[in-house]
Amino acid sequence: MKIFIAGLGLIGASYASGLAKHYQVYGYDQDEATCNIALEKGYVKAIGLNHLSMCDVVILAFYPTVNIEFLKAHKGLFKPGQILTDVAGTKTFMMKEIEALIGDSIDYCSHHPMAGKEKKGIQYSDDQIFKQANFIIVPSVKTKKASLAFLKEMGDLLGFKQQTQIDMEKHDKLIGFTSQLPHAIAVALVNADDLEETQSFTGDSYRDLTRIAMINEDLWTELFFENKSFLLEEIDKFEKQLDLIKDAIKQEDKEALKQLFIASTEKRGRFR
Repeated sequence: MKIFIAGLGLIGASYASGLAKHYQVYGYDQDEATCNIALEKGYVKAIGLNHLSMCDVVILAFYPTVNIEFLKAHKGLFKPGQILTDVAGTKTFMMKEIEALIGDSIDYCSHHPMAGKEKKGIQYSDDQIFKQANFIIVPSVKTKKASLAFLKEMGDLLGFKQQTQIDMEKHDKLIGFTSQLPHAIAVALVNADDLEETQSFTGDSYRDLTRIAMINEDLWTELFFENKSFLLEEIDKFEKQLDLIKDAIKQEDKEALKQLFIASTEKRGRFR
């Protein structure tokens, strides 16, 4: 099987590294230096858009809007029977645009690898980031059996822990809570720091909570805006819970505060 990866940043290059152990991988990126690194590392057999048409699978690994623009610009290179997928962090807006662009002969199924780093670029690529991570499959109206079967196989080969299939709207709602809200909280927490001695007083709790505050500003700005409605709902719910803690402290209501702690402990304890 031949696979074409469009976009060789952190995730795209990590895919190329892992998939090159099992398939013939070809690639493309707008950045020439990135392309050279991919060749030097042996992630791809060759670089260039001329290889897209001969591949069985095309993986879009750019930002969501760039995936759309890439498909618009190079739609003529795709061939009937190809499997098309993407690794984008938000789905609804992008998937509907892609569905409108491709014909019925393209088998399109999106997915989301729940893995990454606080760094960006091919120099930080590592297929080990997928080990034991969650793998989300998001079918489209253009999805056929072949793409579902391939994605499940690919997820297994890359070492993902658990595979889940879900629709695009539910995906974006869940991602708003489990990924985007934590990033927003981490950014706000770091930016709220006005103490010179903070670094000398941090323990595991602060370090764990703020690790993801080192953020790719271009990517996450796009993701936040594309998932605006769901993310704002989750921020509102979080603010209400934070207010409950704040009010219990203000009123010196020990029992109310303890019940909030008990509820969170029990809920987190059921997390697998």
